[in-house]
Amino acid sequence: MRAFIALDLPESLLRPLTRLQAGLTVGRLVEEENLHLTLAFLGDIDPGQAHDIAARMADLPDAPIALTLTNIDVMGGRKPNLVLMDARPTPELLTLHDRVTRLAREAGVTMERRRFRPHVTLARFGKQMSEKEHRGLGDFLKLNAPYALPTELADSVSLNRSHLRDDGPVYEPLAEFLLTG
Repeated sequence: MRAFIALDLPESLLRPLTRLQAGLTVGRLVEEENLHLTLAFLGDIDPGQAHDIAARMADLPDAPIALTLTNIDVMGGRKPNLVLMDARPTPELLTLHDRVTRLAREAGVTMERRRFRPHVTLARFGKQMSEKEHRGLGDFLKLNAPYALPTELADSVSLNRSHLRDDGPVYEPLAEFLLTG
């Protein structure tokens, strides 16, 4: 099963993010219920590994994470594949990322080594964009790139299964852990 560990977004961030997405006229918007910050992409894992990871997640920090979303950007360079909103890489967020990565490896998951760029994906693009879509994206970025949201406390982490479909992924929570403090 394809899986990932996410920092779940507080409700107070969801409405401003969906309002922001409403101004994006290109790409496939990420549905509100799928907005999250990926802490660790696990790739394909077996049910035993998922169970082991869930058991290990009980040892995560017990304090909420201050989450600040700021600046809108694209990934993919000249051929962007997604629009994102960066999250400030605070020491607490980086520590949480390190801990979930370590517990996944302890559960036997072989993960790609990639630089952690904390972000929330707002929209995805196909392989080809028309000139009109490029202009629309450029206009959106010019208007919104410096956008920032107030800091909010994120108080849950989840292990999710990702079902890939033609109309976009569907995420199935397998386990959720509260960071209650």
